[in-house]
Amino acid sequence: MHLKSFYTKLLMLFAGVLLLLSSAKAQYNEVGLLIGGSSYKGELAPQLFKSDFNHLAGGVFFRHNWNRHWSWKVAINYGKISGDDAYSDYGFERDRNLSFYTNVLDISPMIEFNFFPYETGNYYYPFTPYLFTGISVFKFNPMAQLNGEEYELQPLTTEGQQPYKRLQLAVPIGGGIKFSVGRIGIGLEVGARRTYTDYLDDVSSVYPDLGILLASKGATAVALSDRSFSSRDSSNTIPGPYLKQRGNSQDKDWYVFGGVTLYFRLTSLLRDICKPFKNRRYI
Repeated sequence: MHLKSFYTKLLMLFAGVLLLLSSAKAQYNEVGLLIGGSSYKGELAPQLFKSDFNHLAGGVFFRHNWNRHWSWKVAINYGKISGDDAYSDYGFERDRNLSFYTNVLDISPMIEFNFFPYETGNYYYPFTPYLFTGISVFKFNPMAQLNGEEYELQPLTTEGQQPYKRLQLAVPIGGGIKFSVGRIGIGLEVGARRTYTDYLDDVSSVYPDLGILLASKGATAVALSDRSFSSRDSSNTIPGPYLKQRGNSQDKDWYVFGGVTLYFRLTSLLRDICKPFKNRRYI
Protein backbone atom coordinates (compact mmCIF):
# COMPACT_ATOMS: atom_id res chain seq x y z
CA MET A 1 0.00 0.00 0.00
CA HIS A 2 1.35 3.41 -0.94
CA LEU A 3 1.98 5.78 1.97
CA LYS A 4 -0.28 8.53 0.57
CA SER A 5 -3.11 6.00 0.14
CA PHE A 6 -2.65 4.85 3.73
CA TYR A 7 -2.78 8.42 5.05
CA THR A 8 -5.92 9.14 3.00
CA LYS A 9 -7.75 6.06 4.31
CA LEU A 10 -6.66 6.80 7.88
CA LEU A 11 -7.96 10.38 7.66
CA MET A 12 -11.26 9.20 6.16
CA LEU A 13 -11.71 6.63 8.93
CA PHE A 14 -10.96 9.21 11.62
CA ALA A 15 -13.42 11.71 10.08
CA GLY A 16 -16.09 8.99 9.83
CA VAL A 17 -15.78 8.10 13.51
CA LEU A 18 -16.04 11.78 14.44
CA LEU A 19 -19.23 12.17 12.39
CA LEU A 20 -20.73 9.02 13.89
CA LEU A 21 -20.04 10.03 17.47
CA SER A 22 -21.11 13.64 16.94
CA SER A 23 -24.71 12.43 16.72
CA ALA A 24 -24.58 11.75 20.47
CA LYS A 25 -25.67 14.59 22.73
CA ALA A 26 -22.71 16.71 23.81
CA GLN A 27 -21.86 16.59 27.49
CA TYR A 28 -19.06 18.98 28.49
CA ASN A 29 -15.64 20.37 27.61
CA GLU A 30 -12.32 20.37 29.44
CA VAL A 31 -8.93 22.07 29.09
CA GLY A 32 -5.80 20.67 30.64
CA LEU A 33 -2.05 20.40 30.97
CA LEU A 34 0.43 17.54 30.60
CA ILE A 35 3.61 17.76 32.67
CA GLY A 36 6.06 14.92 32.21
CA GLY A 37 8.69 13.60 29.87
CA SER A 38 9.57 12.50 26.36
CA SER A 39 11.67 9.70 24.92
CA TYR A 40 12.35 7.91 21.64
CA LYS A 41 13.08 4.49 20.13
CA GLY A 42 15.28 4.07 17.08
CA GLU A 43 18.76 3.16 15.91
CA LEU A 44 20.42 5.24 18.65
CA ALA A 45 18.14 4.14 21.50
CA PRO A 46 16.61 0.69 20.91
CA GLN A 47 14.51 0.82 24.10
CA LEU A 48 11.58 3.21 24.26
CA PHE A 49 11.95 4.08 27.95
CA LYS A 50 15.73 3.97 28.39
CA SER A 51 16.47 6.27 31.32
CA ASP A 52 19.58 7.77 29.69
CA PHE A 53 17.40 9.46 27.07
CA ASN A 54 14.40 10.70 29.06
CA HIS A 55 13.77 14.46 28.91
CA LEU A 56 11.28 16.92 30.36
CA ALA A 57 8.24 17.65 28.21
CA GLY A 58 4.86 19.34 28.50
CA GLY A 59 1.66 20.05 26.65
CA VAL A 60 -1.86 21.42 26.63
CA PHE A 61 -5.10 19.85 25.44
CA PHE A 62 -8.79 20.50 24.84
CA ARG A 63 -11.23 17.61 25.34
CA HIS A 64 -14.89 17.39 24.30
CA ASN A 65 -16.83 14.61 26.03
CA TRP A 66 -19.70 13.15 24.02
CA ASN A 67 -20.79 10.89 26.86
CA ARG A 68 -19.26 9.03 29.79
CA HIS A 69 -17.34 6.61 27.58
CA TRP A 70 -16.35 8.53 24.44
CA SER A 71 -14.56 11.83 23.85
CA TRP A 72 -12.28 13.54 21.40
CA LYS A 73 -9.38 15.82 22.18
CA VAL A 74 -6.71 17.88 20.52
CA ALA A 75 -3.31 17.85 22.27
CA ILE A 76 -0.22 19.96 21.63
CA ASN A 77 2.97 18.56 23.15
CA TYR A 78 6.57 19.73 23.07
CA GLY A 79 9.71 17.98 24.26
CA LYS A 80 13.22 16.87 23.49
CA ILE A 81 14.35 13.42 22.34
CA SER A 82 17.89 12.12 21.90
CA GLY A 83 20.06 9.04 21.43
CA ASP A 84 23.73 8.16 21.67
CA ASP A 85 25.70 5.06 20.68
CA ALA A 86 27.98 5.58 23.67
CA TYR A 87 25.26 4.06 25.89
CA SER A 88 24.76 0.96 23.74
CA ASP A 89 25.32 -2.59 24.98
CA TYR A 90 26.72 -3.64 21.59
CA GLY A 91 30.24 -3.15 20.31
CA PHE A 92 29.18 -2.41 16.73
CA GLU A 93 26.99 0.46 17.88
CA ARG A 94 29.58 1.88 20.26
CA ASP A 95 32.11 1.86 17.40
CA ARG A 96 29.56 3.56 15.10
CA ASN A 97 29.66 6.45 17.59
CA LEU A 98 26.61 8.37 16.33
CA SER A 99 24.40 10.66 18.41
CA PHE A 100 21.57 13.13 17.87
CA TYR A 101 19.02 15.30 19.62
CA THR A 102 15.98 17.23 18.49
CA ASN A 103 12.97 19.05 19.87
CA VAL A 104 9.62 17.64 18.77
CA LEU A 105 6.43 19.71 18.40
CA ASP A 106 3.42 17.40 18.22
CA ILE A 107 -0.22 18.25 17.40
CA SER A 108 -2.61 15.32 17.81
CA PRO A 109 -6.39 15.08 17.26
CA MET A 110 -7.45 11.88 19.05
CA ILE A 111 -10.39 9.79 20.20
CA GLU A 112 -10.55 8.49 23.79
CA PHE A 113 -12.47 5.56 25.21
CA ASN A 114 -13.17 5.22 28.95
CA PHE A 115 -13.47 1.65 30.20
CA PHE A 116 -15.77 2.75 33.06
CA PRO A 117 -18.44 5.48 32.96
CA TYR A 118 -16.63 8.69 33.87
CA GLU A 119 -17.62 12.32 34.36
CA THR A 120 -15.45 15.04 35.85
CA GLY A 121 -17.32 16.61 38.77
CA ASN A 122 -19.76 13.74 39.24
CA TYR A 123 -18.90 11.67 42.34
CA TYR A 124 -20.92 8.73 40.96
CA TYR A 125 -18.39 8.33 38.11
CA PRO A 126 -15.02 9.41 39.57
CA PHE A 127 -12.46 7.06 38.01
CA THR A 128 -11.58 5.16 34.86
CA PRO A 129 -8.68 3.75 32.87
CA TYR A 130 -8.80 4.82 29.21
CA LEU A 131 -7.23 4.32 25.78
CA PHE A 132 -6.68 6.75 22.92
CA THR A 133 -5.55 6.85 19.30
CA GLY A 134 -5.74 9.23 16.36
CA ILE A 135 -3.31 11.09 14.13
CA SER A 136 -0.25 13.15 15.05
CA VAL A 137 1.44 15.82 13.00
CA PHE A 138 4.94 16.49 14.29
CA LYS A 139 7.92 18.66 13.46
CA PHE A 140 11.52 17.70 14.21
CA ASN A 141 15.05 18.75 13.24
CA PRO A 142 17.83 16.31 14.23
CA MET A 143 21.04 17.95 15.42
CA ALA A 144 24.53 16.73 16.37
CA GLN A 145 27.67 18.28 17.77
CA LEU A 146 31.07 18.18 16.12
CA ASN A 147 34.12 19.86 17.68
CA GLY A 148 31.87 21.89 19.97
CA GLU A 149 29.64 23.16 17.14
CA GLU A 150 25.98 22.27 16.52
CA TYR A 151 24.88 21.14 13.06
CA GLU A 152 21.51 20.42 11.47
CA LEU A 153 21.79 16.91 10.04
CA GLN A 154 18.98 16.90 7.48
CA PRO A 155 20.59 19.35 5.00
CA LEU A 156 23.86 17.35 5.10
CA THR A 157 22.21 14.16 3.73
CA THR A 158 24.56 12.02 5.81
CA GLU A 159 23.49 8.81 4.05
CA GLY A 160 23.50 10.33 0.56
CA GLN A 161 19.69 10.28 0.53
CA GLN A 162 17.31 12.94 -0.69
CA PRO A 163 16.56 15.37 2.18
CA TYR A 164 13.68 13.93 4.21
CA LYS A 165 10.74 16.04 5.31
CA ARG A 166 10.94 17.43 8.83
CA LEU A 167 7.14 17.64 9.08
CA GLN A 168 5.69 14.13 9.35
CA LEU A 169 2.65 12.09 10.39
CA ALA A 170 2.45 9.48 13.15
CA VAL A 171 -0.17 7.32 14.84
CA PRO A 172 -0.51 7.88 18.61
CA ILE A 173 -1.33 4.84 20.72
CA GLY A 174 -1.66 5.17 24.47
CA GLY A 175 -3.71 5.25 27.60
CA GLY A 176 -3.91 6.32 31.17
CA ILE A 177 -5.99 6.71 34.31
CA LYS A 178 -8.37 9.58 35.18
CA PHE A 179 -9.53 10.70 38.63
CA SER A 180 -12.19 13.33 39.31
CA VAL A 181 -11.66 15.70 42.24
CA GLY A 182 -14.60 18.08 42.09
CA ARG A 183 -14.51 20.07 38.85
CA ILE A 184 -10.82 19.24 38.51
CA GLY A 185 -9.42 16.03 37.05
CA ILE A 186 -6.03 14.44 37.66
CA GLY A 187 -4.52 11.64 35.64
CA LEU A 188 -1.52 9.67 34.46
CA GLU A 189 -1.01 9.24 30.72
CA VAL A 190 1.52 7.70 28.33
CA GLY A 191 1.24 7.93 24.55
CA ALA A 192 3.68 6.42 22.04
CA ARG A 193 3.79 7.73 18.46
CA ARG A 194 4.51 5.26 15.69
CA THR A 195 6.11 7.37 12.93
CA TYR A 196 6.43 6.63 9.20
CA THR A 197 9.98 7.91 8.97
CA ASP A 198 13.25 6.26 9.94
CA TYR A 199 15.11 9.57 10.01
CA LEU A 200 13.93 10.92 13.35
CA ASP A 201 17.53 10.31 14.44
CA ASP A 202 19.08 10.84 10.96
CA VAL A 203 20.12 7.15 10.87
CA SER A 204 18.37 4.68 8.59
CA SER A 205 20.21 2.61 5.99
CA VAL A 206 23.84 2.37 4.80
CA TYR A 207 26.94 4.53 4.56
CA PRO A 208 27.15 6.56 1.34
CA ASP A 209 30.12 7.01 -0.97
CA LEU A 210 32.05 9.49 1.16
CA GLY A 211 33.88 10.90 -1.84
CA ILE A 212 30.62 11.88 -3.52
CA LEU A 213 29.31 13.23 -0.20
CA LEU A 214 32.47 15.30 0.23
CA ALA A 215 32.08 16.82 -3.22
CA SER A 216 28.40 17.64 -2.79
CA LYS A 217 28.09 18.58 0.90
CA GLY A 218 31.60 19.16 2.21
CA ALA A 219 33.89 17.84 4.93
CA THR A 220 31.42 18.45 7.77
CA ALA A 221 28.86 16.13 6.16
CA VAL A 222 31.51 13.41 5.82
CA ALA A 223 32.64 13.82 9.43
CA LEU A 224 29.05 13.52 10.70
CA SER A 225 28.21 10.64 8.37
CA ASP A 226 31.04 8.35 9.46
CA ARG A 227 32.06 8.98 13.07
CA SER A 228 33.17 5.42 13.75
CA PHE A 229 36.32 4.83 15.74
CA SER A 230 37.47 2.07 13.38
CA SER A 231 37.54 4.50 10.44
CA ARG A 232 39.88 6.79 12.35
CA ASP A 233 42.32 4.00 13.16
CA SER A 234 45.27 4.48 10.80
CA SER A 235 46.35 0.87 11.36
CA ASN A 236 42.95 -0.44 10.26
CA THR A 237 43.14 -2.41 6.98
CA ILE A 238 39.37 -2.91 6.68
CA PRO A 239 37.91 -1.28 3.51
CA GLY A 240 35.91 1.94 3.87
CA PRO A 241 32.30 1.96 5.09
CA TYR A 242 30.60 2.44 1.69
CA LEU A 243 27.30 0.48 1.63
CA LYS A 244 27.93 -1.03 5.04
CA GLN A 245 25.05 -1.03 7.50
CA ARG A 246 24.50 2.27 9.32
CA GLY A 247 20.90 1.69 10.43
CA ASN A 248 17.83 -0.49 9.85
CA SER A 249 15.42 1.10 7.38
CA GLN A 250 12.79 -1.59 8.02
CA ASP A 251 12.29 -0.51 11.63
CA LYS A 252 10.62 2.92 11.80
CA ASP A 253 11.26 5.30 14.68
CA TRP A 254 8.97 5.97 17.67
CA TYR A 255 8.68 8.77 20.20
CA VAL A 256 6.61 9.08 23.35
CA PHE A 257 5.07 11.73 25.59
CA GLY A 258 3.84 10.90 29.07
CA GLY A 259 3.26 12.32 32.51
CA VAL A 260 0.69 13.79 34.86
CA THR A 261 -2.41 15.49 33.48
CA LEU A 262 -4.35 18.24 35.25
CA TYR A 263 -7.59 19.40 33.63
CA PHE A 264 -10.61 21.59 34.36
CA ARG A 265 -14.25 21.26 33.47
CA LEU A 266 -15.63 24.21 31.48
CA THR A 267 -19.39 23.63 31.72
CA SER A 268 -21.21 26.42 33.55
CA LEU A 269 -21.38 26.08 37.32
CA LEU A 270 -25.14 26.82 37.34
CA ARG A 271 -25.85 23.97 34.98
CA ASP A 272 -23.80 21.60 37.12
CA ILE A 273 -25.41 22.43 40.45
CA CYS A 274 -29.06 22.67 39.33
CA LYS A 275 -30.81 19.42 40.17
CA PRO A 276 -32.46 18.79 36.75
CA PHE A 277 -29.05 18.98 35.10
CA LYS A 278 -27.08 17.34 37.89
CA ASN A 279 -29.16 14.17 37.67
CA ARG A 280 -29.18 14.04 33.86
CA ARG A 281 -28.23 10.84 32.08
CA TYR A 282 -26.08 10.53 29.00
CA ILE A 283 -25.79 7.89 26.41
